Amino acid sequence: MFTDILEKISRSENLTNEEASGALKLILKGDISNEEVAGFLISMRMKGETVDELTSFVKVMRDHAVRVEVDTTNAVDLCGTGGDKSGTFNISTAAMFVVAGAGVPVLKHGNRSVSSNSGSYDVLESLGAVPNLQKEEVEKMFNETGMAFMFAPNFHPALRYVMPARRALKMRTFFNMLGPLLNPADVKHQFVGAYSKEAAGMMIQILGNLHTENAYSVNSHDGLDEVSLSSQCEIFELENSVSGNSITFDPVSLGYDKVELEELKGGDADENAGIIKRILEGASTDAQRNVVEMNAAFGIRVSNVTDSLEKAKEMASKSIDSGEALKKLELFISESQKVSGEF
Repeated sequence: MFTDILEKISRSENLTNEEASGALKLILKGDISNEEVAGFLISMRMKGETVDELTSFVKVMRDHAVRVEVDTTNAVDLCGTGGDKSGTFNISTAAMFVVAGAGVPVLKHGNRSVSSNSGSYDVLESLGAVPNLQKEEVEKMFNETGMAFMFAPNFHPALRYVMPARRALKMRTFFNMLGPLLNPADVKHQFVGAYSKEAAGMMIQILGNLHTENAYSVNSHDGLDEVSLSSQCEIFELENSVSGNSITFDPVSLGYDKVELEELKGGDADENAGIIKRILEGASTDAQRNVVEMNAAFGIRVSNVTDSLEKAKEMASKSIDSGEALKKLELFISESQKVSGEF
């Protein structure tokens, strides 16, 4: 069957829902060689994935996931696809603590670096936190702090049959797009970044297919899988499970000055951890602080605790200026150490 699937997509023919589901189920069972998995990923990228195929993949991945069972009311996930090759610091990870400092629960899903210098796992580890928590530890962490980080391999163990091929390829695959859509707690409010406008548009449709309540999917004109300060941004919104066309957002409209992309660059996990600390301590550059504040504003807005992006910006700014965001980072570090039993 899998050979038939490979031959079909090599002819640039789209898979049916049953074929897409069946192919991924075989991969996740470990029945397919690394070489065939790599061939599947490359062929799908060359053909171009459809929304129906990707929705089928997400459903299979969610069925195979370890579920985090917590109250997700108003909880938000902030996650990007990666693969934008921008070299920015970990903006969504920094924004996580600003959102939490504004009183919004955060259930962030993430991974180690695959296509960048520093993934969310890597920078959290450099900050002194323990991101490698299991289901019960994540549930305890979230219930006690209103924050949690879910390390993808712990909640999607079947990914171990995909990772060798992804690492060997060292290129973007549809798993970059799937990652932000696989939150193990099944949050209903998401702010996701995409490596292209096309990907952002597909992701918002997939989230709608999967009964997400409210979401933003974004791609900036400079290529960032975040809302950027160096360019305008395409934003797709899902509200009450209904999505529409994108709008072009200009950060100037929210009161931010444009900056050069270079001002948002980071480095390895240690360097990015230092940037995040300085932002929350009020000692960063304006560009670094503002890009995190702006992305946090979108995270706060999508949670539905406010119906205004301007109000969400005020809440994000207050979170940083009051020190609440820094307190959330310190709490996250200490509690993750505590629940893991490592310290």
